[in-house]
Amino acid sequence: NGWVKVNQNWYYVTPSGRISQDKWEKVNGSWYYFDKNGVMLSKTTVGAYLLGSSGAMAENSWVKIDQNWYYANEYGKYSQDKWEKIKGTWYAFEQNGVMLSNKWKGSYYLKSSGAMAEKEWIFDKAYNSWFYLKANGTYAAREWIGAYYLKSGGYMAKNEWIYDDYYKARYYLDDSGHYVSGTYKIDGKEHLFQKYGQWISEVSTEGGFVKGQYSKTIFLDPGHGGRDSGAFYYNVAEKDLNIQIYRKLRAKLEELGYKVLTSRDSDIDVDFKTERSRMVNKTNSDIFISIHFNATGSSYSKASGIQTYSYSDEPDYPSKINQYWHNHPDRMSESKRLAAAIHSSLLAETGAKDAGLLESSFAVLRETAKPAVLLELGYMDNFTESQQIRDSHYQDKLVAGIVKGIQKYYAGK
Repeated sequence: NGWVKVNQNWYYVTPSGRISQDKWEKVNGSWYYFDKNGVMLSKTTVGAYLLGSSGAMAENSWVKIDQNWYYANEYGKYSQDKWEKIKGTWYAFEQNGVMLSNKWKGSYYLKSSGAMAEKEWIFDKAYNSWFYLKANGTYAAREWIGAYYLKSGGYMAKNEWIYDDYYKARYYLDDSGHYVSGTYKIDGKEHLFQKYGQWISEVSTEGGFVKGQYSKTIFLDPGHGGRDSGAFYYNVAEKDLNIQIYRKLRAKLEELGYKVLTSRDSDIDVDFKTERSRMVNKTNSDIFISIHFNATGSSYSKASGIQTYSYSDEPDYPSKINQYWHNHPDRMSESKRLAAAIHSSLLAETGAKDAGLLESSFAVLRETAKPAVLLELGYMDNFTESQQIRDSHYQDKLVAGIVKGIQKYYAGK
């Protein structure tokens, strides 16, 4: 008994002297299959079982047949119409047992090796698009992966605008798919974007402002943001109060027909020294309003009330980017008029203490080329006032006061 090779085919002779035909035979611990002519089969399937190149039934191993890969489990059965985790990697198999590769299976992508893509980018020529496969293997959709945005269906956005509901902002993705920032030309027009891609406005070609000429465009600056929380007292951060007032104020102004631009619409970092002013200076906005809340820095403060600031030129703090406009008489006078209008209206609407109509050389007031004011809408370290300024009803009064002040300014009062 033993193996016999005839014309490139292998046969097995049993102890009785007969060749094995049309049956399975276990030889030296391995299973083999012989057809009706007694020829040992190899690199094929028999029923649910997979035979390797040696003819032995495959166990926990891969077999390549006619450029296709198959996998057999410990019992020799090949995987069919299922997912299989092999040595820590997921693979998918068709009904006929062929391993999938270079194609999608639902929300998952099988690479050229057959391995499921995880935490990586892939380019699909069929769709001419990049996709990102997350840690669980599904494609990212309607979300950011770093500086790139994946749309519905997983396609990477490029050369197009998108609106992000979470950040409530527009973005433009360039040809590489990366969001743009700073100034960027789109269809022949310059646009201004924040550092992290949020669109601000189309860039004005005029610069500065002309006294008495209005576009009814208002630039709102919710102070602080991102890593800069501003003051923090009684479990609330100033940056969050600022954005709450900004959102209420923006909604009211837009309801009245004003166009509103902003330095931030979400919790992001924006440099206070010049970045906010650079943003507004490139727009056609009429006025700039920086929204803040106050604090003395001491425990159990009794300080209270509203302060409104306009610019005061201080030689010790020269302008960095606004040398022409920072102390221009028209800008100075219009800033003071805007501050007075808003301050008086705020006090009338809220009944708050008058903590001062003041002047300062704050960077956002110094470097902005438009009439500019900075509002301190209440003291966060005064417990009683802290509870008041976080109350939505009181915030509505603050907003009403700011709006009425803006309306008085535009009316020339």
